[in-house]
Amino acid sequence: MKITQIDLEQVGVKVTNHDVEYDCLALSNSILPNSLSFVDDEKYLVEINKNKNIVACFATEELSERIIEKDVFVVEDSRYTFYTLYNYLGRKNYKKVETKIAKSAIVSENAFICKYNVIIGENTIIEPNVTILADVVLGDNCIIRAGAVLGSEGFEHKRTKKGIVSVFHDGEVKLGNNVEIGANTCIDKGFKFRQTIIEDNVRIDNLIHIAHGVQIKNGAYIIAGTVLGGSSTIEEEAWLSINSSIAPGVTVKKKGYVSMGAVVSRDVDEGQQVTGNLAVDHKKFITAFKNFLKAGS
Repeated sequence: MKITQIDLEQVGVKVTNHDVEYDCLALSNSILPNSLSFVDDEKYLVEINKNKNIVACFATEELSERIIEKDVFVVEDSRYTFYTLYNYLGRKNYKKVETKIAKSAIVSENAFICKYNVIIGENTIIEPNVTILADVVLGDNCIIRAGAVLGSEGFEHKRTKKGIVSVFHDGEVKLGNNVEIGANTCIDKGFKFRQTIIEDNVRIDNLIHIAHGVQIKNGAYIIAGTVLGGSSTIEEEAWLSINSSIAPGVTVKKKGYVSMGAVVSRDVDEGQQVTGNLAVDHKKFITAFKNFLKAGS
């Protein structure tokens, strides 16, 4: 994705240097070189100024004076401009390719499969009333149970001075091989910078919500009623019990275990079990609970 003077002018940005060209849009923590970002709060100025990957920035006139050694585009509302440009570029670069379904796949006649930007691998089973929207890739030997929805638009809406900007999801849902998705589960597609990825041998139960940019590693189990916030990561062979909730951006590390109903707001260490709201180490939770019961007796 190249961003040029013409692209910037499409969203009302005045460009005095006609040679500008950036490789991507990114936030203040960008790990991608030649990034164009934005700042609308002074608390991000230090990160923006230190990050050498960010070479340009949208900013208000007040904040622009505090940005060091970067191209600065002064705008009325930098958040609005950034996400309006993101939407423009996403739609501009979006391409449609005819859907491909392997001959050995078994697809119910009552399933809906988008006619473009879907790939369904060998021996994969699609049960009745499944909806597979655009930008979904399914590997081999997968099972998608009745009523599941794959490729839905994620919840990403930005409040700006000019109103709400709903962010276009330009990424995909990617499933590996031997993955099972339970009935009435919903999986949102991601962004180019953070795809929704479910690796081999993952088992996902019924009635689960998987938000945009979630990445689930090999052999993880996700049990009924669980909610995974955007860009969370579930590592190899982790176990998320019934009705657990994982906050956006949180990582449950390899063989981590989240107890039933737990609300997880920070990373879970490898092999650790967490319990409660807000989730803490299981043994500490049990000890504290016993002490609570003794105190009340």
